[in-house]
Amino acid sequence: MSNLILSEVIMPDVQGDEQFFARKARSKDVGGLMDPIIGFDHFELTHDIFGPHPHAGMSAISYVFEDSAAYHSVDSRGNNIMITPGSLLWTWAGKGVVHSEFPVPEGATVEGLQLFVNIPAANKQDDPKSIFIENSKIPEIKEEGVRVRVVTGESGNMVNKTATPDSLTLLHIFLEAGKEFSHQLPAQWSGTVFAISGLFDFATNQETTQLEEGMIMAAANSNSAEPLKFIAITNCELIFISGKPLHEALFSKGAMVMNSKDALLKAEEDYTNGKMGFIEVAGETRKVIKPVH
Repeated sequence: MSNLILSEVIMPDVQGDEQFFARKARSKDVGGLMDPIIGFDHFELTHDIFGPHPHAGMSAISYVFEDSAAYHSVDSRGNNIMITPGSLLWTWAGKGVVHSEFPVPEGATVEGLQLFVNIPAANKQDDPKSIFIENSKIPEIKEEGVRVRVVTGESGNMVNKTATPDSLTLLHIFLEAGKEFSHQLPAQWSGTVFAISGLFDFATNQETTQLEEGMIMAAANSNSAEPLKFIAITNCELIFISGKPLHEALFSKGAMVMNSKDALLKAEEDYTNGKMGFIEVAGETRKVIKPVH
């Protein structure tokens, strides 16, 4: 029998300036225990910092917090989606797509989570797709002093019915001081806790760890379902992300992630040769250049 393995607690530095800053976590920082999560950024931005850029072999998930400005996404497949506050856009990149995301209006502050998720090697050459989960379609668990947004996946009897390309549970948890929330981590899944604000205990069958703003901890590799508890010491807000590990090699450049050097080289060539399409930006206008075949 394999018991749950817990990572060390990490606290990544906040990077950036007044136009963009983020707390960045990567799976390698916790010994790979986030898998299939490659990493995530808790970010704030006020401008189109990154411009049009390619993704391939992975998912880029943009979850915009409820008190954020809107975040507009345009991609080379013709998707044009306003990610309204409290909503999520899942860009499943497959063999490659170019996208651009920017605040609306320009200069307004967007706050949220950018999540990077590996795609199984067998599916990396599939066509890209986008799934939008509007704020009103996100169910909530509500008890006195407890509110949990089931952004994707499920917790207990609460299921988000929106079908996603890969199985992933993303919970946005709000607790008042003295309250607690329980969640069961499925057997063999990984789970990652990120403290947005406040102070709370993260309790497993093995140990209890106190986490505060900015701290991250991952758990994985149990052959049985694991009960987890989040126990608020002060009012707190946190994110919990869980999925089934792929245990596959990663070869990456920027936001292109493949399972071999040759596959990564092909992705780079496809981008250069226009096979992923492009977005041309002129002022506030964005022109979609469709992929060539």
